[in-house]
Amino acid sequence: MEVSEKPKIDPSNKDCAYCETNGAKLTCGKCKSAHYCSKACQRQHWKKGHKERCLAPEKRRPQAPALDLTGQAAETAKENELGKCPICLDFLSQDTLCTLPCTHDFHRKCVEELRKHGVLQACPLCRTALPAGPEKLNEDATRMYFALARKVESGRVSWPSQDNLMAKVVAMWLTAAEEGHVSAQYNLGATYYKGQGVPQDLVEGARWIRKAAEQGQVNAQYSLGCKYYKGQGVPQDLVESARWTRKAAEHGHADAQYNLGCKYSNGKGVPQDLEEAARWTQKAAEQGHADAQCNLGWKYSNGQGVPQDLVESVRWTRKAAEQGDGGEQYNLGVMHANGQGVPQDLEEAAQWFQKAAEQGHTGAQEALQKALA
Repeated sequence: MEVSEKPKIDPSNKDCAYCETNGAKLTCGKCKSAHYCSKACQRQHWKKGHKERCLAPEKRRPQAPALDLTGQAAETAKENELGKCPICLDFLSQDTLCTLPCTHDFHRKCVEELRKHGVLQACPLCRTALPAGPEKLNEDATRMYFALARKVESGRVSWPSQDNLMAKVVAMWLTAAEEGHVSAQYNLGATYYKGQGVPQDLVEGARWIRKAAEQGQVNAQYSLGCKYYKGQGVPQDLVESARWTRKAAEHGHADAQYNLGCKYSNGKGVPQDLEEAARWTQKAAEQGHADAQCNLGWKYSNGQGVPQDLVESVRWTRKAAEQGDGGEQYNLGVMHANGQGVPQDLEEAAQWFQKAAEQGHTGAQEALQKALA
């Protein structure tokens, strides 16, 4: 099915002050800070109390008190002409300044504290609602995204039909990501890779995932390692792939640990080292990673990077088989049939062949026929 071009995202779009619809085009002519999607919403908002709160910008900005300053403080205040934060009464600077939509100036940390406590969710001077912080934006956007994903998975809607809602999700993630919120950066990067709500852009996706990875986000580190391995949005670079994969593996990411073990086994991006490969594979296997358990069982069977040990091979093969891996169910059946690492038990072998055969494993189907003949 041909998908129409996705709309461009404009993070500057305003929400209607009355009905909260995104994309408000009208602005209150007096206060300049309230936005509306229609004249009807503007009239209703005026009746509901905006009339009493509406102040012209020049009347809202507090007058800086006369300051009797000396030394460096006087020079700083004179240079910036910002006065003091009305909350903490410390001097404002360009580095710490947070100007709310109502034009009142505060320290950024003071505004963040207001958001944390959830009591004063409005400007302390004029009661205009505070803009949502990055944590709240990411939380709301993520909740909206998963609600859409559930609808798509159930077959009720398709992703292309949800472009308008996804555009709002992306705009919220973008605002939070630009403020340094690490989860929003990762989510935004993944969205660009998928092309959901924005045109697919692998380079932009990699850029945001890198920002999250550099802040220590483990999923982003693993993802970036995969991008470098495949050359998706970044130049293919096996050494760089191994570097980011190791960062995630060292933080306990099971997929990254298994992936790093494979790199050491094949010498991709790192010198080939079978013992190091087995070490990282075992770390992933101990976390329940089925592919790592399969691989570790094979390593013990063949003595690759570890001493050959058929009993240990059976132990790890069984763990993978119990997770439903058809290949390992077949291998476990063979081990029981031949008495490799376990006492020979044809009945047990047939049970594992049956499990694998039900998953379509042809070798198991043939073995089961022979066992039943």
